Amino acid sequence: MVRRPVKQTEYLPPLSINDLPLSLECGQTKVSEALPSWADAAFPSPFMWSFCDVDSPDGIQSAGCMRRVRQTSIHVTNYFESYVSPNGTLVLYKRTASAWKDMGLVCWSHLDSSAVYSTYFGGSNERPKLLTYDSNIPFVGSGITVLSPLTQRITVRIGPQTGLKLMTKYRSNPEHTIVKWTKDGKRIPSNFPGHNDYLLKFPDFIRREHSGTYNLLVENGYDQVNFQFLVSVVGPPEVIRAPPPLLLVMEGENVTFSCQLDSFITESLEINGLPYQPNPTNFRTELRDQYPYLKDALIQPLQRNGHILTYSAYNLMFTPGSKIGPTHTVSLVGKNEYGLARVSTLVRVLPRINILNAPKDYSCTTDCLNSVSHTFDCVIDTDPYQSTYFVQTWELNGISVSKMTKDYQQSKFIKTEGTKLIITPVDDPSLTVLFRKVNVTCRWRIFYPHVTSRIADLDTRLLEPDMKVYDSHDDVKIHPLMTAALDLQVDHDPTPASANISWITAVIIGILVIIAIGVLTACLVMRFRGETYMLDREERALGNDPEKELREKEAFQTYERAEEPPLRGSRCSLNDDSAEIGSDGDGELDDYNLDPGKFNEEGSFIGEYATERHKGPSNRLPTLDRNYNPAV
Repeated sequence: MVRRPVKQTEYLPPLSINDLPLSLECGQTKVSEALPSWADAAFPSPFMWSFCDVDSPDGIQSAGCMRRVRQTSIHVTNYFESYVSPNGTLVLYKRTASAWKDMGLVCWSHLDSSAVYSTYFGGSNERPKLLTYDSNIPFVGSGITVLSPLTQRITVRIGPQTGLKLMTKYRSNPEHTIVKWTKDGKRIPSNFPGHNDYLLKFPDFIRREHSGTYNLLVENGYDQVNFQFLVSVVGPPEVIRAPPPLLLVMEGENVTFSCQLDSFITESLEINGLPYQPNPTNFRTELRDQYPYLKDALIQPLQRNGHILTYSAYNLMFTPGSKIGPTHTVSLVGKNEYGLARVSTLVRVLPRINILNAPKDYSCTTDCLNSVSHTFDCVIDTDPYQSTYFVQTWELNGISVSKMTKDYQQSKFIKTEGTKLIITPVDDPSLTVLFRKVNVTCRWRIFYPHVTSRIADLDTRLLEPDMKVYDSHDDVKIHPLMTAALDLQVDHDPTPASANISWITAVIIGILVIIAIGVLTACLVMRFRGETYMLDREERALGNDPEKELREKEAFQTYERAEEPPLRGSRCSLNDDSAEIGSDGDGELDDYNLDPGKFNEEGSFIGEYATERHKGPSNRLPTLDRNYNPAV
């Protein structure tokens, strides 16, 4: 485009407001260089326009002007609101506030700085001068002069750095002119970088929503003109809503997902890169030959509903000896004349859960005593799920054990160790009811790899479909195996071997305390009692040996009173005379003023035979004479 013939120098008369807008060509354009409408409005121009500040008559020529530009380039925008089209045409709209200075004007390209395509000066060929602008000349006329088409159709490709601008040309008195830009009858969106009385600039990145009808309404009190631009943004199909890159499903489940594409004309489906054929039988045969593990999968034709494409597959079963099962990659493709859009999803099929230890096998409904612990185990083969996030939890009657706070009395007797749940002995029989006819359930859940433990703690029903994969609660075949029954009962006849050692120790200590208290009490009582008279000791003191006398007797004989005078009464002191036997005083205490309470069972007078250590002052009554006869 930049290789074009140089245009001879042109000489312009003095410029004024009545000459604007003014279009100036850059070199000699060719018909073959004509661009499509969308390119003409969107391509960035490779040409540049600059003023040259020439200070000598020799500089008023192309070479001199360009030489000055290379030294000091003065951009056109410093003095005019302007626009440069992709083919190099310069449009001067109106003067800026900068003070005017006579200069030359040159068109060149930053792609080839040695080339000069056009040069503009004032005066004439015979008498060349610098360009002049007379700001004192007033605008002539009252109407609006239209210099560009009232209706333009512009097509632009979607993408970045398009540089799209909507441009109009008209002449009107700027002091009385009012302009208004609109899009589809509404205000211009705020993300547009800017607009003026002649031009609307689009964002750097063109999107499909920029398509629409743009209008510029020009009014000056005498006339009004409406410029209309029909803008179409084109490009390859665009993905509005993509399917998930990874889709996890359990064996035996169906898979269905969809995506939304915009501006596609035709669509197609690929399985592991193999195009889906209109004839399902032929496609299934070819798919089975190349991918045997998909031989049982029933893949449905791609469904289209407007801009939405839907994929479905059924009977995703593992074949014997297959490690990955019916895992496959699905590609959805949309095409139009500008290109295509492709989205792919990996459908990974996970095998059914393989239970190694089922909690149901640990059920206890009879002879479940509260005096012993009860253990439940729940183990599955987790190797196929290593690339996922899976978690095991326990529940008691539907309540998660991990969420049981201190308000739950059951939590005091429940603990977990690895895959096991242990219910410790319930010492208090009244609390046995907490575990009477309860269900202990093991729960396995599988999530997508990006799920964290915090999210996994939420209710599975609240999670998005792209988070949860499997919940054993929802598996009607697995859930019964994951549930164990427990009916705890009070142990009324505990075995001695299971007796509590602390209880035995407490009993022994109690017995010792009682014995010690008894001994102490006896000591305190005996401290204030008289000493008991011991007949055996007194006999031995007199020289008699009762045991010897018993040994000398041949045998035990019935006692018979001897035919001898009876012994005198023995109720008096042994050291004094006793009363006559059979007399009124024999055995009678009343006449002696004696208190019978002072005699013990052995007939000893209390206090008379106590040791000197225990004797007090003697209150002994006078003893009777051995020959005393009360009848006399």
